[in-house]
Amino acid sequence: MRFRFLTLALFCFTFSFSQQAKIDSLYQIIKTTKNDSTKVAVYNQLVWKYLFSDKNKAKELIDISEKVALASNEKFGYNSLLGIKGIYYDVNGNSDSAKYFFEKSLEYSKKHHFLVHEEHTLTNLGMYNWNQGNFEKALQYYFESIKVNQKIPEEKKGNLDANYNNIGLIYQEMHLFDKAITYHLKALELRKKRKYISAQIHSYNNLGICYKELDQMQKAKASFEESIVLANQINPGNEYYIAIEGLASIEYKEGNYKKALDLFLQSLHRPKEIPLNSKEKVHLYSNLAAVYVNIKQPKEAIRYGELCLSELELSSENKEYEVEVYKSLAEAYYLIGNIEKGSFYNAEFYKKTTEKFKEESAKSFQELEVKYETEKKEKDLAQEKVKVAERELRIKNKNNLLLISGFVILNILLISWLFLSQQKFKNKQLQKEKELSEALLKIESNNRLQEQRLAISRDLHDNVGAQLTFIISSIDSLKMFLTNGEEKVVQKLSNISQFTKETITELRDTIWAMNKDEILVEDFKTRISNFIEQAKVSLQGISFEFTCHLPKETSFNSKDGMNIYRIIQESVNNAIKHAKATKIEVVVSKVNQQIEVIVKDNGNGFDIENSSFGNGLNSIKKRALESNCELKIDSNSSGTTVSLVY
Repeated sequence: MRFRFLTLALFCFTFSFSQQAKIDSLYQIIKTTKNDSTKVAVYNQLVWKYLFSDKNKAKELIDISEKVALASNEKFGYNSLLGIKGIYYDVNGNSDSAKYFFEKSLEYSKKHHFLVHEEHTLTNLGMYNWNQGNFEKALQYYFESIKVNQKIPEEKKGNLDANYNNIGLIYQEMHLFDKAITYHLKALELRKKRKYISAQIHSYNNLGICYKELDQMQKAKASFEESIVLANQINPGNEYYIAIEGLASIEYKEGNYKKALDLFLQSLHRPKEIPLNSKEKVHLYSNLAAVYVNIKQPKEAIRYGELCLSELELSSENKEYEVEVYKSLAEAYYLIGNIEKGSFYNAEFYKKTTEKFKEESAKSFQELEVKYETEKKEKDLAQEKVKVAERELRIKNKNNLLLISGFVILNILLISWLFLSQQKFKNKQLQKEKELSEALLKIESNNRLQEQRLAISRDLHDNVGAQLTFIISSIDSLKMFLTNGEEKVVQKLSNISQFTKETITELRDTIWAMNKDEILVEDFKTRISNFIEQAKVSLQGISFEFTCHLPKETSFNSKDGMNIYRIIQESVNNAIKHAKATKIEVVVSKVNQQIEVIVKDNGNGFDIENSSFGNGLNSIKKRALESNCELKIDSNSSGTTVSLVY
């Protein structure tokens, strides 16, 4: 029952012509004006006309504008164009080029003291990092943009409310809803002053979502209702129906299923000029199926559940709704007595729930560090498993009792043929009730276990993750207040901060393996590739090569997969830190039904028996021994080769 609204705000300074100006009139201005500054501004304006509709024309105009700006030394217009180029490449999927031009625009604006462009570029970088999933960097750029905005004269200020709104949305994605509310309220206050009704509607919807996540239902209702009132003052659009669905989800959560049903149906049967996209259809069908199950109308639940599955087949982007719709379909088929289909959808529900849990766990545990907290939570899970086992034992005993009763009934039936048909019918009914009872109890047990796991994930992420981030931020803040005379202290703090980040990365890798029953070769390759790519980015002058030739069906258990991954990490790190290598190769292949890993460098080698980094070698040997791997290390003046056979 979740939905999210994201506002995309990309800024770039443009010449102040009317938004209704036609392309022909802009070309006429270029022909008649002799002012190069005006020409560059108009060319930039024309780029915007084509940016999202004709990328070839947009690129042609960008090149012309750049040529004019450089020839006439028109710095302000050129700065504007750098930001436009960044957006052009971002829109067309070339993120590396987009980042390059955004950073170049920021450097140029600071060099020439163009505060307006500096603010806009910081906002663009915030949006870029947000889209890349780098939330901390995105927030940093947005906060810097706000600081620059305060230095700009009032008549030239940008849309500060959009920055506050985007900061709130990022905190929403980080599940820091209290912080999100703070910035959504700031955005709302500015939008009220500007009497910008459409933007106010967005803010009220965002506040409603945050309040709902914090279980503050009255505030959530008030926010959604205010959004609806404002939407009715103008032409109600998609935001109106977002608010309607927000209210519906609250009514559903509070058990007011009839009200929830009316609101969901209102959103479904919206006017044709406000069409539903695929994701909105899936969301509504899934919710309607759940509502109809709760009001005991299983046939309607099945109808909307099947519509949801049909829509899901058209696109793989909305798979998060599979879990809920399978659950609703299972319950609906059980309600009409179709045990076979109910069991089928119930099995799909468990399968998708497990997959979803593993995916969410891998994301939620990225910044966790303290091991004993995890052990404590796992102990709670173990206790819950014991309770589940006890409940299953009681069910088994009940089954045995039913079997004994059936045996007694069968003997009675043998004595009295007059009651044979009646007793057969009764026995079948008892069997169906037993199966239904078992299935529903199993659903309830697994739901509780799933809720416990998700609660653990949220608790660890929100508390420990936030504390770790605070520690790193505090260290960085301390560094800012230290003078040049305290360089050793600054270096020490930097080392502590870097060590903390590296520790979090190590823990993230461990939890990645911990949350998997087995590690598939694609996961394994991706993990090593990410490690190699990070090394490439952070190190200059070293050539990295990574090849993996393993069959797709190859897999490792979590312990062995993690050990092999760590051995590769340690071998590469040794080559980087100690060997002064300029080339490092990592090759993973299958040889004679065994997996062979080779890490080779062209460094200066070392004495294996008397090396100064024996702890690293001991760690490699210990991990190889734990996973029953054959380990061989060769080192001479031309380089080092670490060979592992699994």
